[in-house]
Amino acid sequence: MDSTLENSSVEVKTNKLDALEKDQQVAEDLNDVIQPVQNSEKSQDNVFNSNQSIQVLSIDVECVATGFSHLDRAPCSVAIVNDRCEILFDSLIKPDKPVVSDLFSFTGVRKTDLHHAPSFDEVIKKVHSFFTPTTLIVGQSIMSDVNWMKLQEGVHYSTLIDLGDEFRTFDPKYGSNKYFSLAHEAEVLLKIDLNATGSHIARDDAKASIKLYNKYVKDKDQSKLQQACQALLRAPTKIPLFRRFSGAYEKVCVSAFNRGYCRCGQPLVSELQKTPAKKRRQNSNDQKEELSSSTNKKMKVIDQKNEI
Repeated sequence: MDSTLENSSVEVKTNKLDALEKDQQVAEDLNDVIQPVQNSEKSQDNVFNSNQSIQVLSIDVECVATGFSHLDRAPCSVAIVNDRCEILFDSLIKPDKPVVSDLFSFTGVRKTDLHHAPSFDEVIKKVHSFFTPTTLIVGQSIMSDVNWMKLQEGVHYSTLIDLGDEFRTFDPKYGSNKYFSLAHEAEVLLKIDLNATGSHIARDDAKASIKLYNKYVKDKDQSKLQQACQALLRAPTKIPLFRRFSGAYEKVCVSAFNRGYCRCGQPLVSELQKTPAKKRRQNSNDQKEELSSSTNKKMKVIDQKNEI
């Protein structure tokens, strides 16, 4: 072979090797730059995720009547309380329909209080600002509050804890499960009279829910919870409001759970129940069903044989 061609071939190979080494070096240098950035981004992601801590909130909504059936309701007040029993938000709501009755004994709100109240759209924007995808919401018959305020799972909350389900207990007298009202739970377990003012107040109910959660549910002490349930079962109960008014308040049907006292003939909550609650924490393997949002939750009487 011509020595000139041979030298030329060697030179080409050498140049290619040099180019490959340079490319490799550039890649290594580039990796040295990229890797810290990627690690930094992952670190930031981890910090962000760690900051998405679970917050515990209780929300309570009261409703006025916009018609004469137990399904004709509109929110008139809402309160949000954190796990330290601090009131984060408390507002009246002006209904977008004429009010037939303020249901004062159930709501603690008068019609005149609502004349200059903010609209539902104004209030709901503020309500949503307090909730995150990791929020745990506590309350009595909580699905009604969640639905009234249009809170969405995965957007405004991750888990719901319904105190009615937490304190549910088997009643051997009737051979069935018994549910208690928030008023009964607060009076027996917290020594708080939620009816002291003659009616329910949203912020008082929300605070009572948080106190019950902190004392009996938060630490998942089943022994303490069972003792509380037995105390609720033994304690004498008061006549519920819907029975006190024989099922009608200012001509408005207020018996959404008991056919015997219903005055409007509309479907009861049990008849409207469709789908089971997906994110409600359970104390047993029994399936729990969510309550319809179309009724006033303060009238909950699930066990018709033994109402609270």
